[in-house]
Amino acid sequence: MKDYYTDDLAEETGRLFFHWAEDHLDMDKMITQYMSSHFRENVDKRYAKFCTQMWYEMAEQFESVQGDAEYDVVLCDWLGNFYTYLQAYTGKSSKEIIGQYPFQEMYMKSNVLHDLDMELAVKKVAG
Repeated sequence: MKDYYTDDLAEETGRLFFHWAEDHLDMDKMITQYMSSHFRENVDKRYAKFCTQMWYEMAEQFESVQGDAEYDVVLCDWLGNFYTYLQAYTGKSSKEIIGQYPFQEMYMKSNVLHDLDMELAVKKVAG
C-alpha cells in the first residue's frame, strides 16, 4: 500500500533541517534530538496529526541548540528528505536510523549522495 505521507513529510523535514542550518544551530544535536524524539516516533507510525505538520510547526516542538559550525543548507535540506525516505524504505524507527547513520557521517557522504536520484541514494546506503 502506498504511503501517502512520505513525500510531503520528506519535504517538510528537509525544510526544517534547512532552517536549522540557516539559523546556525548545532545540526548534530538538533537532528539527533529530532530523529530520537517522541514526535518522530509518532511520525514513524504515520499518525496524521504528526505527519501533516509544516516545518515551522515541527520546529516549535524542539529547543534550539546554538552551534558554531556552518553547514550547507542545501545538503541539510537533502538530508531531511533522505532520512525520511530511508526510514520509509527500511521500516526501521527514526531512532534506529540516526543511530546507524549519524548526522556527521551522513553529512560528509551527502556531498556525493545528493547528486544521485533519491531512490538510488537510499538503496545505496541501506544496502
